[in-house]
Amino acid sequence: MAGEIFFVGGMPEPVKLFTETGNFTGVRENQKEIIDSYLLDFSKHVITSEIPKLRMIWNLIPAQLAKENKKFIFSAIRKSARAREYESALQWLEDAGLIYKSYHVITAKCPLKGYMNRSSFKVFVLDVGILGAMANLSPKTLIGKNSLFSEYKGAFVENYVAQQLHSEKQIDLYYWTSGGKKAELDFLCEFSSQIYPLEAKAGINPKSKSLNSFDHQFNPNTLSRTTLLNMRRDGKIYNYPLYAITLFPELAVGH
Repeated sequence: MAGEIFFVGGMPEPVKLFTETGNFTGVRENQKEIIDSYLLDFSKHVITSEIPKLRMIWNLIPAQLAKENKKFIFSAIRKSARAREYESALQWLEDAGLIYKSYHVITAKCPLKGYMNRSSFKVFVLDVGILGAMANLSPKTLIGKNSLFSEYKGAFVENYVAQQLHSEKQIDLYYWTSGGKKAELDFLCEFSSQIYPLEAKAGINPKSKSLNSFDHQFNPNTLSRTTLLNMRRDGKIYNYPLYAITLFPELAVGH
């Protein structure tokens, strides 16, 4: 089920097409048409000098998310690249709703915006199905038990959670690392003047070293994680199946 969600995504046209036909090839062709329309928009709405920058950033996102450290690195565009050269292009993609940024924080205090590092962030695509099309991943790779997908699985889970929190819940995105960067938590969300930590996991292994590290340092009332397990609570940890992530963080509010 998760593989189908990752492949189809949540955009209306691909979802409608898959619901009516069940045809993965047709869905992928439709997603690529959507991507082509985005690329065409670059040339219609952006000054000529910015178009190559937009394309380079856009094409780089899947590879950036596949890394263990998913932080967006400008030098990956080209070795001499500097943030100031590409900031306007990155901002255009964000303003157009094509990407979401998740900013790095090292503390868990309200407001998170006051503690974020503006120069350190991850970049997610507006839809996980579009991400798969950009990476040219086949249905067999995404849906079958394919070892080649293992390096991308964490990226797809994080991107899916990011799009649900941002587009469906209107929640600003942040991620946390410990001082020595030995632990990283995928999402910190601010809700009702409280900070709610969330770890996005792809499997059924309930062990959460990063959550434990965050808990040891900040001792929040609740901890949350996504897994492929059913909805349940283990002590102070709330387990959310991916299909129910929109219940976060309200389910834990008041506990």
